[in-house]
Amino acid sequence: MDRILRKLRGALSLGLVWGMGWASIGVVIWLIMKVVRPQDIDPGEELRLVTLILGTVGFVSGTMFGAILSFAERKNSVRNLSLWRAAAWGALGGAALPLLTTMNNNTMFNTIPLGVIFALVTVALARR
Repeated sequence: MDRILRKLRGALSLGLVWGMGWASIGVVIWLIMKVVRPQDIDPGEELRLVTLILGTVGFVSGTMFGAILSFAERKNSVRNLSLWRAAAWGALGGAALPLLTTMNNNTMFNTIPLGVIFALVTVALARR
């Protein structure tokens, strides 16, 4: 039972880190759009809403990445994980929410690359 709680805590921690990272990316993109092309920001696309949505999607993707790692790589440490496998699990984590919900599947063009990038960064940081 202790092992399961530890894995759950690890997956949720990854979800929180990914959620904060994705929300930060949303803030940067929104601010750039506000300066460069403010007419492209539609009513209802306030900064807090964009941050909340991207943070939630990042949290779910990071949690799914952590869950996939805990089941698929249970015998390997994150430090020993190859970058190719980390990228594959990150892509799967990034695609989880659009595949499992009624979200527009075109969002996977954004969530999969972010999942891959965040997975690679996660493994790189674990190796340090």
